Amino acid sequence: MIEQMDISLLIRLVIAHLLTDFAFQSDKWVQMRRKDGWRSKHLYLHGAIAGVLAYLFSGLWGVLWLPVAVAVTHILIDGIKSRYENDLKSFFADQFGHLAVLLVIWILVIAPDTEDIASLGQFFLPGTKFWVIAAAYLVIIWPSSVLINRITEKWRRDISEKEGADKDKSLEKAGTWIGWLERFLILTFILLQQYAAIGFLVAAKSIFRFSESRKVGEYVLIGTLLSFVIAVIVGLAAGALLGV
Repeated sequence: MIEQMDISLLIRLVIAHLLTDFAFQSDKWVQMRRKDGWRSKHLYLHGAIAGVLAYLFSGLWGVLWLPVAVAVTHILIDGIKSRYENDLKSFFADQFGHLAVLLVIWILVIAPDTEDIASLGQFFLPGTKFWVIAAAYLVIIWPSSVLINRITEKWRRDISEKEGADKDKSLEKAGTWIGWLERFLILTFILLQQYAAIGFLVAAKSIFRFSESRKVGEYVLIGTLLSFVIAVIVGLAAGALLGV
């Protein structure tokens, strides 16, 4: 029978992956990896970090093949991804590949029988609440930012080319930080069941979203709505898993 610690292991492996890809990887590393491909030292260093974090978060000190498997597959997937355009499709394919590998590794570690696989409906047990919440916050901070960036990229490029680079120039990474904070607050409000507070957040943010440029206003509105939708979906999913 799949136990609480088995479920916790899978969540911890996912968290290790999220930290690897979105917290411990700079834009420069990604650019160098895309430029140099299989010859990039950043590719192999990134893979090594993935293996080390997976090993540390798993706590399975005797399973030495686990970090090796994570590191090697991470390098292979990212190496293949570097040969393709860095767009929304490659982002989804990359993340799906990494998560699929982690799922396979998890199954090999816990070695479930047929009944165990059928009992995965009891995926999250009370003792795993901390990991559910941690995973939810990591999702709305890093992967969500990359996803929104990919979706809005074509509109951002259009604004930059047609409206002028300096006309609507903003503070460095201001949009990223605003997005992080708003999704963090929305997720927190949902987990605390303070839904009315989300309305006040929307109203407060709308005051700062006025722009003389229609294209800029539309771009900001799309980004804001995407940010809110992702945070609400993740918050509702986490709340359901926690029994909120």
